[in-house]
Amino acid sequence: MSPIKPTVDNQVEESIFINPFESKLDNFKNIIQDCNLSFLIGSGLSVPFMKTLGGIESWLTGLEDNKQITEELRKYIKACLYKSYFEVAMKKNVDIENFECNDNSSNPPDLSLTYNSYKSFFKTINQILFERRSNTVNKQVNIFTTNIDVFCEKVIEDLGLQFNDGFNGIFKKQFQLSNFKKSFYQKSLHYDNVAEIPVFNLLKIHGSVTWKLRNTVIEFAGLDLLKKVISKIEDIELLDILEMSNRKWSDFGTDLTIEEIIKESKKQNPIPLTDDFIEVYEQLQVVNPTKDKFRDTTFNKTYYEMLRLYANELEKENSVLFIMGFSMADEHIRDITFRAIKSNPTLKVFICSYTPEAKDIISNLNQDRIDLSSYYNVELLNPIEKFDLAKANELLFFPLLESIQLKKAFKK
Repeated sequence: MSPIKPTVDNQVEESIFINPFESKLDNFKNIIQDCNLSFLIGSGLSVPFMKTLGGIESWLTGLEDNKQITEELRKYIKACLYKSYFEVAMKKNVDIENFECNDNSSNPPDLSLTYNSYKSFFKTINQILFERRSNTVNKQVNIFTTNIDVFCEKVIEDLGLQFNDGFNGIFKKQFQLSNFKKSFYQKSLHYDNVAEIPVFNLLKIHGSVTWKLRNTVIEFAGLDLLKKVISKIEDIELLDILEMSNRKWSDFGTDLTIEEIIKESKKQNPIPLTDDFIEVYEQLQVVNPTKDKFRDTTFNKTYYEMLRLYANELEKENSVLFIMGFSMADEHIRDITFRAIKSNPTLKVFICSYTPEAKDIISNLNQDRIDLSSYYNVELLNPIEKFDLAKANELLFFPLLESIQLKKAFKK
């Protein structure tokens, strides 16, 4: 940020903003034009519309470890935790599906803001791929995401862009890893000119609210299963864990504990039956927010196969990875990422931080004694406070595309 300069009469002052990435744009341009391009995105990119329930893993793990409560009470508490997690992280996908980008009056402001940030991001990256100067690098980008929401699919489809999400078929869309890494080409109607079309490979590492399991095959369910869970929630009275957590933090500045949840749950008399709700909820093919993440071997296998694809992409020569909205908390992804950073000298990794201090990222890396200053091929992008997707578009990707297009026009 440049200093504030007074006007001639010293009565009005204005601030001149200098893009913190201005001096690095040429470097970014060379990297993104000539390298295999991947993004790792987390829940931070779907904020402010989607929320997180920070203590859900510790609460569920604490519940599993507690051997002093009845099975009936354990099921009730699990259902309460599932319900709260579902409502903050999954339920509002119905609103995303129904979002009308041309109807600004009826859309929630947070939804419009998040949707438009994703829209600008995908539109810009697609154009950058289209402008690629080298024919030796394909026009594909890998989007590895731990998000289970449908923002990516919704926005890419609304833009009319090409993408692979691992599914193939019409009446029974089934998930197979072989469906990824397919290139798309378009031939002109009259002269048979062929050109490669930019394509996004969307790999949802933690599953999706649109997935269902039939026998041993993951199928596309749309939001039918999600809506079924919503109907089951309406049939039973459950504790509002989010409200309890917010109240505890507001009153005492401390986190809610599983012991406090158990104490409050014991007041329920009689304890509502929750078997039907839990059964339907656990049909959702998403990573369970506990240390024991998986409920079935099929999802376990799919998870690790996608992690293998992630590792393979990072091992490729001349690859670049942008990490956005992701605090590096997932130990598997963190381990794979830094193993590739150590072994592949041609890999460049940019980690975007929401705050200049990057406390959450640094804290998670410290669990593996990782000091970013020791890695020459890793750079922390933390230029301003609230460096979210909208700001990344404004400060990095928009100027980057503009620079590429200006250079191309100048050559002509």
